[in-house]
Amino acid sequence: MAADSGGLLESELLGSRLFERLATAHQPVLQREADDLIGVVESIKRHLVDLLNSHPGNSACAPELGLLDFNDATVGVLDLERNIQQAICQCIERYEPRVKRVDVESLPNHSDPLQLRFQVHATVALGRENTQATIDLLLNNKRYQCLN
Repeated sequence: MAADSGGLLESELLGSRLFERLATAHQPVLQREADDLIGVVESIKRHLVDLLNSHPGNSACAPELGLLDFNDATVGVLDLERNIQQAICQCIERYEPRVKRVDVESLPNHSDPLQLRFQVHATVALGRENTQATIDLLLNNKRYQCLN
């Protein structure tokens, strides 16, 4: 692995977002792999919540960033779920560089049909290693939340 001028390894640079690295600058750089993976996945989850709750036009530097508001959609439920799945997948692939091969599936939510649940399966790039991660999403009251 290549080191940058500050001595950080490439995998550490991709492991967390800028403000997360700044907030933890006082902590030791090297961590155990398990802790590193958990930290990366937690960082990805936080980013996905921010990303998926953003709407196109709200970012001057990336006008397409985010998801359309599907609450006013007039298509059928199955088409709506399929459209949301595709939009989530495309948004993650475009704006979350730490994940590859994203697949989004809709999960049944019999207890509350007004809530939409999705499961994101993705390959997380962690240095030279790749690992699979699964993230459960809930669209509840116009907001996305990570469940796990």
